[in-house]
Amino acid sequence: MKNPTKPNFKTEVYPILNILLSILAAYYFASILPNDLIITLSRDGVSNQAISWDLIAYIWPVILTLVYLMFLLFPYFKVNHYEGMALKDQWHKAKELALSFFFILQVTGMLILSGSNKILIWALPILFCLFTASLIPTILQVLSHRKDHPIKLN
Repeated sequence: MKNPTKPNFKTEVYPILNILLSILAAYYFASILPNDLIITLSRDGVSNQAISWDLIAYIWPVILTLVYLMFLLFPYFKVNHYEGMALKDQWHKAKELALSFFFILQVTGMLILSGSNKILIWALPILFCLFTASLIPTILQVLSHRKDHPIKLN
């Protein structure tokens, strides 16, 4: 079965670039961060549990890859096949927007966790508002399409 969103080099170069940048950012943050991130302390002030910074840094490229694969594989499902063909431009925009959101969230979160820039805590709510505002047109387009063409489960 052919993918209804018709992925090609032009539509996939930006998402793949986002994943590669995420891997580079993970490598950078894993190399500059100290030993481990302490998550609990005993009553004596000694750390009981810690998480490796490598785990925290490298989980982000995995998340971005899973989101990318979700956008590639969901159109194959029968319920999404027709909508995928009709809404392929919105599908690619939503894919790029989601991957950009998670990449920026990765960099901002790692900067905050590393203690580099405490002012970046304000970036997370602003980032979420921008993400929501730019996703609204795509959501409205999909809802309008579903109103005109309701999903039929056979």
